[in-house]
Amino acid sequence: MPKDRKTIHVVSNSHWDREWCYPFEETRLLLIKFMDELLHLLDTDPDFASFTMDSQTLCVEDYLELRPEKLETIEKHVKSGRLIVGPWCSLPEEYLVNGESLVRNLVIGHRVAKSLGAVSKIGYTPFSYGQTSQIPQIYNGFDIDTIIFYRGINVPKSEFILEGPDGSRLLGMRFGCMSRFSYYVYIYRVLRYGSDDVFKRYDWDRGAAPFRLANDSNPRAHYYVLDDKKKQWNDGPIRDQLLKLVADESEHFTTSQICCMQGFDTSNPDPKESDIIKLCQKLLPEHDIKLSNLKDYMDAMRKEVKNPTVLTGESRDPGSVGKWTHLNGDVISARPLLKIGNNRAEINIQRLAEPWGAIGSWVGGEYFKAALDRCWKLHLRNHPHDTITGAGVDQMELDSLYRFDQINILCEGLTRRSLEAIQIQVDNSDLSER
Repeated sequence: MPKDRKTIHVVSNSHWDREWCYPFEETRLLLIKFMDELLHLLDTDPDFASFTMDSQTLCVEDYLELRPEKLETIEKHVKSGRLIVGPWCSLPEEYLVNGESLVRNLVIGHRVAKSLGAVSKIGYTPFSYGQTSQIPQIYNGFDIDTIIFYRGINVPKSEFILEGPDGSRLLGMRFGCMSRFSYYVYIYRVLRYGSDDVFKRYDWDRGAAPFRLANDSNPRAHYYVLDDKKKQWNDGPIRDQLLKLVADESEHFTTSQICCMQGFDTSNPDPKESDIIKLCQKLLPEHDIKLSNLKDYMDAMRKEVKNPTVLTGESRDPGSVGKWTHLNGDVISARPLLKIGNNRAEINIQRLAEPWGAIGSWVGGEYFKAALDRCWKLHLRNHPHDTITGAGVDQMELDSLYRFDQINILCEGLTRRSLEAIQIQVDNSDLSER
């Protein structure tokens, strides 16, 4: 390969916030459309190589609750490696939950992903506002030796080593010029929407039946293109955009391998994605561009990278390199009832219900595994970063507090029954009645 020839790994994905701009049940209705379209694309386009499900399994579980008949289809694509799920259950803010919750999140994420057919072993961790110092140790415990994120890291180049306090190491990559949106903004938005503006406006003369609620109760509502078939195909500027993408990303990546993400927050896959890649390769013959996945990128980068910077400690640098790297420190104190509720729930599950349940089972009591599993199920549904930070809509807080209440009711009942099982085994027959 010529020295200046690059390989552009385009990773099709979506970042799925469970409850942020909308309450959970409204977001799930969006999820139904998203997953229906994704599964149809995987079924009908063999050139659509794979889709990365945001490193979580929870959105798949949420979908299957309303579309249980799709389980076999999902299992087929997970087993084939085309639908990539896990290793996390939900996507936590690492600084607002304790270490045991992080570990259980990965345990349950692995369990669910394996039940579907395969679990991703790539440490794709773009959701937390920084990384805890022990994330290398935690990931290594799950046979994960990579990490990919962009908030809280301040190194001039994308490739690095992250080392934990115990010496555990991860090969890392931080995203480059446009965070996790570079291909999506530089190429896809220009081609299909005629603009790289993803936040501020939609020009109605672009057509494709745009829709957006304009009432006061929906200040953060997205706009939607209702007729995908009428999206633009504006390929005139795409070669220049590709050259700009390669030049800008080459300022960050030190090897010939460049990772670019195709997707945005709650974005649906485009049925033309494989055709767009073919167009890009035709327009950019001096480089290689392909639909890829994070594992293939990390494997290729690992073979070429030389002397990456070694980082230790917490990744919470507010002067991070790149775009959209803010740490949002104010979320630590936002909606304090959520933080108080989380602390109480963690104590009730981890310090009371589970240990007393284990002790009670040793003396003949029942270990209520299904009930404890439900506690963790509810608990991890409160740990997605927009939820536990309190960064979502008001209904999100009400729903979260209800889930915490159910956890605490269950845990207090389970702890009581374990103590009953222990007490009944206490033999005090040799004591006087006084």
